[in-house]
Amino acid sequence: MADLVLYDIFDISPLCDFIRSRGELRVFKKGEYFCRLGSPAPDIAVVSSGGFAFSRPDYKGDSQTFSLAFSGEIIGAYVPMMFGRTSPFDSTALCRSEIHTVPLKEAMRFMDDELPPSFRLEFIRAVAYGFMMRMMGFRCNSPEERYRELLVRVPEIVGQMSNSAIASYLGITRETFSRMRSRMGK
Repeated sequence: MADLVLYDIFDISPLCDFIRSRGELRVFKKGEYFCRLGSPAPDIAVVSSGGFAFSRPDYKGDSQTFSLAFSGEIIGAYVPMMFGRTSPFDSTALCRSEIHTVPLKEAMRFMDDELPPSFRLEFIRAVAYGFMMRMMGFRCNSPEERYRELLVRVPEIVGQMSNSAIASYLGITRETFSRMRSRMGK
């Protein structure tokens, strides 16, 4: 549930606990993909350590990072929650990262059979709300404000992501990011 930690509106702990208890532990090296743009994305996971960037190429072919997920957050190409769909983005490990992963079908079965009937709908709403809030922040907050929020959320981000990827996530050029960091002293 990339970036939803900032918009804590829904308790997803039952789903996270299920994934941790039933999931396979997988370790990713920096740059390895959890899911690839245009490929089947049959799994959902909880990040145990490290982090993942969600990206896709823009109209010029340059990779644009639009979301991040770190420890305790859910990752996957599950937004539409429709089976047989391919991933609309790449999800790449930012550093050595560990996840617990289960097939999406198994997670959906758990949500439908073991949790209150409203859980799946609330989960989808939380995902939509989180991305809406991310877009609103992107449009309404300055790059400095977005960077400060990122530093609060993940103080070690500068060591985990390249300056180019952080700049992409903030929606600015690498050069603008370098000047902004110099001004901010961070």
